[in-house]
Amino acid sequence: MGAFGVGIFEDDTSLDWIEEEYASGGVEAVRAALDEAADTSAADYLEVDAGSAARAAAEAVAASFDAGPAIDEDDLERLREHEEDIAQDDGLIALALRAVRRITAENSELAELWTEEEASAAVWTAEMDGLETRLRGLL
Repeated sequence: MGAFGVGIFEDDTSLDWIEEEYASGGVEAVRAALDEAADTSAADYLEVDAGSAARAAAEAVAASFDAGPAIDEDDLERLREHEEDIAQDDGLIALALRAVRRITAENSELAELWTEEEASAAVWTAEMDGLETRLRGLL
């Protein structure tokens, strides 16, 4: 049974990205995921896998600058696996913000999936607003 919840560790795609790309690629994987989302124009469709990876990467950036989500300590440690390298590149904060804004904008499959129903839309919006607020607080 797959996971598909609004939390960062409740989504199979995010979990796969964390366990595979992030675990082995570190800061390079973070930058690649954020770049893909942030550089997807408003006219182009941002696929769910790219959006989920960018969201996980944005959470890794936030966690590396001590603004991680309110989650289990073990999960938070997984996000901080490459925190030293990530924290050396404060340009990742602005990039993560751009990616989050793109994930929540029009033409984003992830946003479409979560905003189809009113109940999930409220939770999704609160979660993404919280991530954006935490990242903005780092600038």
